[in-house]
Amino acid sequence: MITVMQRASVRGRVNAATLRRRATRLLEALGRADDDLCLLLTDDAEIQELNRSYRQKDKPTDVLSFSQLEGADRPVLPPGVPIALGDVVISVETAETQVSEGCLPRLWAAMGNPDASPPWTLLDEVTFLLVHGTLHLLGHDHEVDEAQRALMEAEEARLLPEVSSGGRARRSPPAEPPAPAAPARTKRPR
Repeated sequence: MITVMQRASVRGRVNAATLRRRATRLLEALGRADDDLCLLLTDDAEIQELNRSYRQKDKPTDVLSFSQLEGADRPVLPPGVPIALGDVVISVETAETQVSEGCLPRLWAAMGNPDASPPWTLLDEVTFLLVHGTLHLLGHDHEVDEAQRALMEAEEARLLPEVSSGGRARRSPPAEPPAPAAPARTKRPR
């Protein structure tokens, strides 16, 4: 089950039903269609407080991930049993400021044009943050080393066109996902 919650301060800026459909496509593309995922769309003030409490960084960030799959007390369930992956918290305010920067150049080819940024909306940015945060839930971490960063970026480039509306880019056949790294709660590099 996918739950999308929106704080009153950001309600209406992103269509929750569209985001839920994109999250469903994301979990399907990851082979985790039966798992649970919770998304919280919030503002800079709340995400700054979470960032300060959990990462000792007293500033807003675009996305935080709180995995249920880490630690010694993580659930061990038999194969095929749905798992609560965790929570992805997205600051809609920070996402709005990042929209003006456009699509990250490393994603241009995946989104259909290797030579120029595709049109980029708030929904596109929030979708990217959803993909990025969900990969963190599954153990990917771009801050471990260059190899892990490359694996995570490749997964982002593979997944983003699949979950975005209408498949703006030509979809490549699904690839075997790389083995995840240790879980982390980190911000994507800009």
